[in-house]
Amino acid sequence: MKFNNIFLAAVASLLSAVSCGDWAMLEEHPKKVDATTFMRNAEEVQGVINSVYYQYQRDAAFGRYLSILPEALADYAYGRGNYNTSYETGLTTGAVGLVKDSWAVLYRTIRFCNNIMSQIDDAELSDTEYRHLTGEVRYLRAMSYSYLARYWGGVPFFDETNMDDFNKPRTPVKDIWEYVVAEAGYAAENLPATPSAAGRPSKYSAYTIKGEALMYLERWSEAYDAFDAVISSGKFSLVEVSTADDFIKVYGVAANNTPEEIFYIKYNVDVSGSFQWMFLCKPNPVYQTGAVGIYSDYVNNKFIAGWDKNDLRYQWSLWAQTGNGALNSLTKTGLICLKYRDYDNGNATDWPLYRYADVLLWCAEAICRRDGKPNAEAMEYVNIVRRRAYGLNPKKSQAVDRNLSDYADAQSFMDMLLKERGYETCFEAKRYSDLKRCGLLADYAVKAGKIESASQVKDAAYWWPIPTDEFNYNTALDPTVDQNPGY
Repeated sequence: MKFNNIFLAAVASLLSAVSCGDWAMLEEHPKKVDATTFMRNAEEVQGVINSVYYQYQRDAAFGRYLSILPEALADYAYGRGNYNTSYETGLTTGAVGLVKDSWAVLYRTIRFCNNIMSQIDDAELSDTEYRHLTGEVRYLRAMSYSYLARYWGGVPFFDETNMDDFNKPRTPVKDIWEYVVAEAGYAAENLPATPSAAGRPSKYSAYTIKGEALMYLERWSEAYDAFDAVISSGKFSLVEVSTADDFIKVYGVAANNTPEEIFYIKYNVDVSGSFQWMFLCKPNPVYQTGAVGIYSDYVNNKFIAGWDKNDLRYQWSLWAQTGNGALNSLTKTGLICLKYRDYDNGNATDWPLYRYADVLLWCAEAICRRDGKPNAEAMEYVNIVRRRAYGLNPKKSQAVDRNLSDYADAQSFMDMLLKERGYETCFEAKRYSDLKRCGLLADYAVKAGKIESASQVKDAAYWWPIPTDEFNYNTALDPTVDQNPGY
């Protein structure tokens, strides 16, 4: 069997070890290459796997669209230009064109993984090499399906057993999440406890994505077990800070393989990453460029206005533009995101898909959902994150701690937890998915003052459109029946 339209750059992996900076060489080209030529041993299989990481770096993936567009639908942020989304009409016409490419990139990574899995048995690998490499591939495939599920819902499903049949109906979103759980479960059992290199997954990366998928399925006890496996491992902790500027140790260009890094999309000066560019505009104190595709407002947005200014996350993440510039022309009370700081190159920081703080706060939610109320363990996980936010020792009780007695019922605890998670993951493209999964997208948009009534949130706000190209080439889909509502 031959790979379809991929891996010209796999030849390069045979000539030298492929570093993060070499991934730009791995772009897909329109020619067929016999995979058996390039997958004879572990080094060559790994070289082919590198092509998946390159796809994730691209603008259509986390380089721009999957990192910026979800933020425009969050309660605390506003999009501009193609990113100026609406809760009533969903994505702009320009953004519809952008996410078409996101759909294509995610399916390309799935196709790459399917092709690898279809032929990896022919490579000469030790048992350990086989387990680690297949675990990595199946982790990456699960991750791609998780992003299709959260933004598009039910989608056509392909794995190595059916990848040559391109005409597929939409598989229900529940089944997609079940598949993510199964793939992540395999990865958790077979990946090493420590990543083979920074930017590659470990078994704890797999437990994290498994736990997240289980939350979408509302299997709270299992989600707790997955997150607890990460916490109980003792391998992770929050990077301690004492001033706002210390957060550069978490988000700066030199923050590589920190104790709270579970899985990040890696960038460096040799790879064209642009998500930071879409957060910035002139003038700013970080890097004199940017397109201000996304921003916030410290007066008109109630979520931001209510954020304690003593919280170091606020001080680090947001900056008010007072001089003349693109943002100031939009709003005199606007804020741009300075969370990802590369003072020299502007675009070399990593994208934090999964941090230890995510696991702590998700585990707290899983406990509350499982038991119908929070307990001391759940509150401690919230307080660990909160203490760090104020520059305090996360491992010791502090005056800023929340008290369980004040949030003893599920609703009050979840309101507090979602606020804390919003502050912690501000501009990490997680808020929209959190609120949508919790059924609170409309309510929180009203609370933040983005809209006046929940009735303004229409169907198009919840799902992105299936691309026209998919309907043109997939005969199992009918655009009048299978398109997401609102488009």
